[in-house]
Amino acid sequence: MKTIKRLSILFFAVLAVINTNAQEKKPVQVSFIYPVGTAGSNSVDYTNHFSFNIIGGFNGGVNGFELGSVANINKGNVNGCQISGVCNVTSGNSRGGIISGVCNITSGDSKGLFISGVTNLTKNQSEGVEISGVANVSDSHKGLQLSTINFVKDYLSGSQIGVVNYAKKGKGLQFGVVNVCSADDDVFPIGIFSVVKNGYYAFEVSTNELFLTSLSYKMGKEKFYSIFRAGIGEHNNKSVFSTGFGFGSIIPIKGNHKLNMELICDALHYDWKWGDNKMNLLNQFNLNYQYQVTKYFAINAGPSLKTFVTNQKENGAFVDVIKMPHTLFEHTGEKCRVAGWIGFNVGVAFSL
Repeated sequence: MKTIKRLSILFFAVLAVINTNAQEKKPVQVSFIYPVGTAGSNSVDYTNHFSFNIIGGFNGGVNGFELGSVANINKGNVNGCQISGVCNVTSGNSRGGIISGVCNITSGDSKGLFISGVTNLTKNQSEGVEISGVANVSDSHKGLQLSTINFVKDYLSGSQIGVVNYAKKGKGLQFGVVNVCSADDDVFPIGIFSVVKNGYYAFEVSTNELFLTSLSYKMGKEKFYSIFRAGIGEHNNKSVFSTGFGFGSIIPIKGNHKLNMELICDALHYDWKWGDNKMNLLNQFNLNYQYQVTKYFAINAGPSLKTFVTNQKENGAFVDVIKMPHTLFEHTGEKCRVAGWIGFNVGVAFSL
């Protein structure tokens, strides 16, 4: 994050020294590399309807179409379509379809479709769709950002899809491995790790009809959070250990009364056997009533719809990895066994 921010500051500092007022308009310009071209060293004084840069051009602006094999650099505004093999650099505002092999850099505002192989950098506000291989960076953004890293310094209004998503505040959706936002905004983070300023972080100790004790860690927002869980039980005098991941949501009802819904998938490890390529998956949907005793302490309880899928066999027969109290449905095939039932879940949660 710091490297991206430093690079963007460097680029924009260079652009800031350029005068952004193009004086005249020309229908066409062709350049080999600045200042070798039809407009010579005066190319920075003209806005072109069509601009063709065999290697790279330095022009006043574009109001139409620009193509460069390496670089397109404009001290004014770009309106229309701009394509380059390496980079598009604009000191003013960019509007339209901007495509490059490496980077698109805009010192002002940007609006439209921006596609780059590495990064899209906008100093001020960006609007539309930004797609890049490594990073999309802007002060504020309205629309969609799609990249490995999406970084909005101030306000997001739209969606971020990537490995790492950051927005100081805003309204919209984050979908990624790591999402960073604030609890005071309307950003909806969906991911494995949701790092939320003043968000929901809690440990829960629970029990159900299968496991004596389960410990869960929850992080994100109350309206949507991630769950990391481990549990231990016993069946046929053998230990059954579980590790799981899921998502949950807490919906206020009235006062201290809340509705807690969670969807969790647990991998069961029978008799402490790990990595034996055996599939023992316990999927469950918990619908709990939650009572907020204090700001940092809550209790919850409710029914749980569970399904269990296993392919673990011994001597050609499926192993009873867990003891199911009853089943609503059950099917045994050649390769796996599936069963479902309604159980219960009771727990206490400690918020941080």
